[in-house]
Amino acid sequence: MIKAVIFDLDDTLVSELKFVKSGYAFIAKLLKETYPSHFADTAKTEASLLKLFEEDHKNVFNRILANKGLNDERENVLPLVKAYREHFPSISYESDVPETLVALKRKGIKTGILTDGLKETQRHKIEALKAEKDFDIIVITDELGKDAWKPSPVGFKHIAKALSIDMDEILYVGDNPEKDFYLKKSAGIKTARIIRPEGVYADKPYKEGVREDFRLNSLTDLLEII
Repeated sequence: MIKAVIFDLDDTLVSELKFVKSGYAFIAKLLKETYPSHFADTAKTEASLLKLFEEDHKNVFNRILANKGLNDERENVLPLVKAYREHFPSISYESDVPETLVALKRKGIKTGILTDGLKETQRHKIEALKAEKDFDIIVITDELGKDAWKPSPVGFKHIAKALSIDMDEILYVGDNPEKDFYLKKSAGIKTARIIRPEGVYADKPYKEGVREDFRLNSLTDLLEII
């Protein structure tokens, strides 16, 4: 019996691409302040950053500096990376989240978030969403230590203890085949995969071929499972 539904954050409750766009809007302003003659038009800079991201997610800031003939060494790139990671994002829940949370609570199901990612970045996302009021428990695995990152069972053991439930009474909803569904093997919990059209990790392979127990086209599909 499922007593708690725990959600991943990025591309499950919120769009990762919208976070990226929020970060690039912030960086475009920073680039204008730092290199006014090279990045005077923030709208064009945002578009350039996004285009580079779509081509390859790696080294976006190095590449945009290099494209302008600027030094793309660590001393220029690291401040941009830090600002991107620590900016306070402009994000909101996906449209199916509020209805799903209300319905789960009516059924007496506990809800929570467990998310990987740098603690400063993920904490700012939680604060931007005001998510503390919407969930019974929130775990940012980086706050527990690197050994708690998925597919480690550490964060879920913490949740089970806090909610006074067993591990096999947890259903985890995520999107990333590389780590979210292997949890049924590493942590002994049930898993569900949400399909988001713009999901950043949608094409990743399943870790050791371990697949989800349930597939969702909308989070509201959970209401048919529970």
